[in-house]
Amino acid sequence: MQEPPLTKFEGEKAYRIIPSRYPTIDLYEDVASTDELEAVWAIEAMTNDRLKEEAGELSLVPKHDWLVGIHGSSYVMAAFTHLNPEGARFTTDDFGGYYCAPKLDTAIKETVYHQERVLGYTCEPAQKVQMRVLLTTFDATLSDITSEPFLSSPIYHATDYSQAKAFAQTQKSQNVDGIHYRSVRHTEHFCYVLYRPCLITHVHQAQHLEYHWNGSAITNVLSIQLYGE
Repeated sequence: MQEPPLTKFEGEKAYRIIPSRYPTIDLYEDVASTDELEAVWAIEAMTNDRLKEEAGELSLVPKHDWLVGIHGSSYVMAAFTHLNPEGARFTTDDFGGYYCAPKLDTAIKETVYHQERVLGYTCEPAQKVQMRVLLTTFDATLSDITSEPFLSSPIYHATDYSQAKAFAQTQKSQNVDGIHYRSVRHTEHFCYVLYRPCLITHVHQAQHLEYHWNGSAITNVLSIQLYGE
């Protein structure tokens, strides 16, 4: 397959949605530099047995790619330090990525699909799942596979990610910033996966959502608003 063209994004805004149960890890936000984080990590790791569980595996991310000292950096770093053992479309069990989308509707449709898979796989009973919306800004040059011949390739298979993972491994080995691709769950819309936390320049926590799982599907998505706002 031919090499994809590169598309540059500057000040690009994108939405990411994560379960609200994941708390902020203050360690990433309380330091001002990567050197400071490295020193604090070395000290904390000797005395805090829960550090790895809470903050993830920092060694998975090259030091020059760390994102520290900005509000919300913990949410970004978590995408790289807590890996899904099964990977995802453009990530593996060896490296993570920050998945996001330029439209909130796209981010919702993507996460509804994946939350349904998780809840269905573990046969969870009917419940309400609270989700946190992150609005981020990034600067990156991404491999662009939003047109042919990529669109008709196995990279976009709805459920088999093997070819997409192989493609992602090649791109990652070439040190690309990430991939710009078409959403498989929201037709004619787009997504991004970023491979370096430091590409993100701003993180803002937006609204909270509530996904209603009926035991077999997510049937409703509600926006939660604090009384008095």
